[in-house]
Amino acid sequence: MNSKFLQISEDLINNSNTKGEMSYIFKTKIHSIIVFNIFGNRKITFEDLCKNLTNVASRTTIQSILIDGVNKDYLSKEVDKKDKRKKYYNCNNLREVITKWFHRNRVIFSS
Repeated sequence: MNSKFLQISEDLINNSNTKGEMSYIFKTKIHSIIVFNIFGNRKITFEDLCKNLTNVASRTTIQSILIDGVNKDYLSKEVDKKDKRKKYYNCNNLREVITKWFHRNRVIFSS
């Protein structure tokens, strides 16, 4: 069992040290939480994220991570057609990478 946690730890370290999508996702704990929140909800607003993460990160931190993700084209932001004030975030550009990471870790825990 302990070796499985070491494998997960190595995976997280390797992903943090690489360039690209995985290094963005695992840059900090907050990055991971935000990406997983967006991925789990498919699309979510900034306000929804702030409500979900009130005790975890400040609004400024959340906003900075979202702006960075959009600028790097890892996250997408779309304006609601009915209510232009609402902007939804999604991580469709990270779907394949997150899915591969999930399956790799599921294999580690199930073996």
